[in-house]
Amino acid sequence: MTDTDVPAEPAGEQITTEGAGRPSLVDWQRRLNASSGYRAIALGDRVKRIGYVFQGNVAQYKSLVARLQDPEFSNPIFDIRNPGAHDELLSEAERLLHNVLTALSTRVDQQRRFMEKHFQDDQVLVDEYGGKIASLFKSNPHAEFLKGLRNYITHTQLPVAQSNQTFGHGSCEITFTLPGEPLLEWKGWNGTQRAWIAGQGGVVAIVDAVDIYARKAGEFDKWLFDRIALKYKTDIDAYLRECADFNREYDRVFGG
Repeated sequence: MTDTDVPAEPAGEQITTEGAGRPSLVDWQRRLNASSGYRAIALGDRVKRIGYVFQGNVAQYKSLVARLQDPEFSNPIFDIRNPGAHDELLSEAERLLHNVLTALSTRVDQQRRFMEKHFQDDQVLVDEYGGKIASLFKSNPHAEFLKGLRNYITHTQLPVAQSNQTFGHGSCEITFTLPGEPLLEWKGWNGTQRAWIAGQGGVVAIVDAVDIYARKAGEFDKWLFDRIALKYKTDIDAYLRECADFNREYDRVFGG
């Protein structure tokens, strides 16, 4: 089974009943699992799973940043008497950013294959899908930069992360940035990406870029999930009604 497969008839729990006069729960369950409503729900679940891989990696990256705001966690790391701790922090930040960028690329590729496989005959939905991508991601500087950064780590190296501390009245905010000059040495940026990096004042606020993109990706994935549910609403409603009938019969037979 591939990463975009939606089972038409997954194996269900084998349920047996006694008495020739009772309906066959096994056959009933098989019929439910082969229904268009079951398949529609599976399609929506696939959208959620594709998005979850990316959003889960983003959450881990942001969780590290959140922990740094706790002085009990961050003070030992920034103690100049222990430089190794800070190096380990940057290595972890780079590892997590790598996972985010890889998952970003995977999400885009899997979702495209998913649409091609299951909705190529629905031109209306295909057009809506393309329009939604254009409105959220096309010409969006953060999306363009992260897409380019994914290619950068593939063909060059992991970007060299830096920690950045901003001190306020009785507080300190800590985040990660990427120095712009080493990034601009790479020839693989397109003109738009290069201009955006150059306009960031020497450092790229990478955590903010990831957060902004992740919010747009989450908005898009929710739209796609809801749009699939709307397309198959009649089938899903019929499936859920029959599931309720099935569960009542199951409880009657087995005394639930």
